[in-house]
Amino acid sequence: MNCPFCSAPNPDNILFGLFSPFLPSVMTLLSFAIATPAVLHESKKEIDMNNPVYNIKRAAPLPGFEKLSIKDFSGADAVTLCEAVGGGRPSEKTEVRLLWDAKSLYACFVMEAGNPEAKLTEHDGNLYDESVAELFIDPLGLGRVYYELQVNPLNAAFDALIINDTQNNRRGPRFQGFRSWNPKSFLHRSDYDKAARQWVVFLAVDFTDLFLSQNIPPKPGDVWRANILRINGFAPKQELNAWSPPLVPDFHNIKAFGTWRFAE
Repeated sequence: MNCPFCSAPNPDNILFGLFSPFLPSVMTLLSFAIATPAVLHESKKEIDMNNPVYNIKRAAPLPGFEKLSIKDFSGADAVTLCEAVGGGRPSEKTEVRLLWDAKSLYACFVMEAGNPEAKLTEHDGNLYDESVAELFIDPLGLGRVYYELQVNPLNAAFDALIINDTQNNRRGPRFQGFRSWNPKSFLHRSDYDKAARQWVVFLAVDFTDLFLSQNIPPKPGDVWRANILRINGFAPKQELNAWSPPLVPDFHNIKAFGTWRFAE
């Protein structure tokens, strides 16, 4: 039997039949993996840029996800997002807190929102064309492969594994988002209080689904690269907000990623 990966395909080869639709994606990911030693040094140096650092505190015992409240995050440090392109004050305030435990990463977004605009309800739709709260998570810190999680005001979710060869502070020509990464542990809840003009998003994801991490779960002192983001409004007239502003209208500027440090 011919090897499906190094010789002409045999139509009777079951493995080739199963995996051939995914070979372009597999080969792209392999090329990034092969390049890792070459980019590791440069990528790690980028962590030392003057980007923000957030210490994620270990959570006290939390209630079940559906019972999570803002009060459960009161012991976490808060960060406030700024306007992503100019670094100034956004039109509506966004405050975010993160926690972790031996199983999961947790986030709580508390957002001023007069009218958070959203229409999409399907999973993995183009939620980035409307209002969303989102995280970019790069456990290895290489700035080449990372996770993207989004939640919109209608509680629709988007999750993807991103590969990116950033150029000129924007996504590179080999940028791809693999929406087939669907972490089963990704929990999300979106609550909007019109009277209070407040939109709150809770999300959680298990570390076993963030499998690019060197340690699962992370150890105290482990460092990841990441960004915390919000899109406000429908495309093309959207306001972009970020914890660590990319200073261009593209969140996928990996040089702008901040640092998460897992603390006790």
